[in-house]
Amino acid sequence: MSKNAISSLEKLINERRSIRKYKSDIPPEDWIISMIHCAARAPSPVNSQPVRFIRISPPEIKEKLYEAMASGRQKILKSLETRDKPKRLRNWISSYWRFSEFMFKAPVLLAVGTVLSTQSFSERLLEAGLIEKNVRSSTDVDITVGLALKGFILKGEELGLGSCILTAPLVFISNVEEILEVEGIRVKCLVTVGFPDEEPRLLERKSVEEVYMKV
Repeated sequence: MSKNAISSLEKLINERRSIRKYKSDIPPEDWIISMIHCAARAPSPVNSQPVRFIRISPPEIKEKLYEAMASGRQKILKSLETRDKPKRLRNWISSYWRFSEFMFKAPVLLAVGTVLSTQSFSERLLEAGLIEKNVRSSTDVDITVGLALKGFILKGEELGLGSCILTAPLVFISNVEEILEVEGIRVKCLVTVGFPDEEPRLLERKSVEEVYMKV
């Protein structure tokens, strides 16, 4: 391969876009399994492998999530009534609501979380009394979630599936674990998957020179 040639992996990375509009076709279950298989290969603190994928299919569960999201949104909007400059905040809330509501129509909706029993290096030092506070534990686990999602969405891209990672709905929904009836797991985000029915424009990315530095 020549120096300037783009590998198939780079092509997947460069062309991936968040998809919010999907065709009605349901992706094959074995495709979803293969995506989760790739996600499960992500490195994790002391090989704890804490990431969990929860597929949300029952209409009644989706309805509860939607009701909780709507209720949370109204609660936040109501709190704006005491603000001096609510218009800008209201617009932000409305925008994130619009960019979240589509998930209920997606062919596949998953919650991605981590088990609460994960013990990182920093947690072990804290328990041993060798450090005064643990400021790394959640960061360590969140890095693992990000790496797992990267493998998940890139495998989807290879299969011809689009996806979108959402965290905004969890700002509105305060009791997502209770609604999903999962114990011992903290939900970090939601993910939609399906066959794309749109071609969003490629967003401009920062150059290597802007994100790479030497000290």
